[in-house]
Amino acid sequence: MKLTDFFYLKRANRYTNYKNSNDRLPVVYGDLTDGSSGNWTLPCIDTVNHVYAFAGHEVLSVADGNAISIYADDALVNPANYVFDESNDYESEGLISTVTFTVDQANAKITARGKGKVSAGVLIENIIDIIDDLLTVECDFSPTLYDATSKARASQLFTGQAYKAAGVIDKDINLWTLLQQMMGSFLGSIYLNADKLLAFYIDDGTLSMFGEAAIIPKSDIHVVSATQKSSNLVNQCPSSYGYNYAAGEFRHHVNDSAYADAVAQNIFGVQEPTSPYQLYWCRDTTSVNAIQTILVAKLKDPLWEVEIEDLSLKRAHVDVMDLVAATIDSIYDAQGQEYLNQWFRVVSCKPDFPKNKVNLRLQDTRFYRMVAYLADGSHLADGSIRAGGDRDVTVY
Repeated sequence: MKLTDFFYLKRANRYTNYKNSNDRLPVVYGDLTDGSSGNWTLPCIDTVNHVYAFAGHEVLSVADGNAISIYADDALVNPANYVFDESNDYESEGLISTVTFTVDQANAKITARGKGKVSAGVLIENIIDIIDDLLTVECDFSPTLYDATSKARASQLFTGQAYKAAGVIDKDINLWTLLQQMMGSFLGSIYLNADKLLAFYIDDGTLSMFGEAAIIPKSDIHVVSATQKSSNLVNQCPSSYGYNYAAGEFRHHVNDSAYADAVAQNIFGVQEPTSPYQLYWCRDTTSVNAIQTILVAKLKDPLWEVEIEDLSLKRAHVDVMDLVAATIDSIYDAQGQEYLNQWFRVVSCKPDFPKNKVNLRLQDTRFYRMVAYLADGSHLADGSIRAGGDRDVTVY
C-alpha cells in the first residue's frame, strides 16, 4: 500500500447475516460524546441477532470511562435494550466493538456517541498517535516510514498545546487527503522530506530552532520577488468543528471576537477567510480557541512571501519546512525595520545544478536572529535597543 492509495474500510459482508454488503465498519478515534444525537452511523452486521458494529476495532471500555449513547432514528435508546461489547471477536473475524439489541430495529437508522480506540488501555487523542495507529495498525505500514525526530517533536507540541483530536473514518478515502485533513485541523502539515520519510510539523505560534538549516549570506542571494497579499490577512477566524458524520455537517461553530485582533481590525477592517476554518478532527472548544488565537496572531498583518536564488550549492541540503535566515533589506517589517537576518520557513526548494544555484520560495515567520546585550551600562535604555535583545544586524 502507498500513501497515495485509497484507504478501504472493512465491509459488513465479512459476516454471515449482514444487512447491506457494502456497509462500512467505522474507525473511531478520540472522544465523540458531544452533542445530543448520534455522531456516526452503525452498520448492521447480523440481522438475525440484531448486532451492529460500533467500530471496526476495539474501543475504550465503559469501565474505563466510555460514555456510550445509542440512538434509533435520533431517539435515545434505553441502555436496558442493548448490550455494548467494546472487544468482540465476532464470528472469529477479528476484534471489533458491537451493540446487540434485544429486539429487531427494523429499518431504523442506528447512530452513536462515544469514545474510540485505545493504546495500552488509554484513549488515543494525540493526532500524531492517531496517524501512527492508522498507518501502522489499520494500513500495515512499517514504523520505519517516519522521520522520527519531527514525529516526536510534533507529538510533544500537540501535548504541550493541550489539544485533543477526535474523528471517525466512515467512508473510503484517499489516504494522503485524510492525513492532510487530520494535520490541518491543528495548524499542522505532513510531508515527505528529502530522505522520503514522512515528516510532521505543527505551528504553535512560536519559533523553535529545530529545523534550522542555514544562514544564507546576503552576497549569495538574488531576490527574484517579494510580495504581500491582502487576501492572506486574517484578524478574525470563524471556525467550524465537531463534524457530525451521521448528518454530514459540522455540529459546532464559533466566531467569538475575543479571539480576534482589534488593533488589526482598526487598521485593515474585519478580515476573515473566504470560508470558515474547518477543523474536521477537532471537537474540543478549548483547542479551537487556541488555534484561532495562533492563526490570528500569525496572519493579522500582511506576511511577506519571498522567492530567492541562492547563488551557490552550499544550501543544496535545505529541505521543505526548514528554517533559513536571510537578509532581504529591500523589504521592511511593521516597525519599519529592514529584514536583516530574518527567519523564513522554506516552502519549496529546487536545486539547479547546471547553473550552480538553488531556487528557494520562503514564507516570513515574523521572527529574526537576535543579539543580546549585557546589562553593564554600555548600552543606553533609551529605546534604541529593545529590552532583552534586538535584531542581529551583522552582515553575514
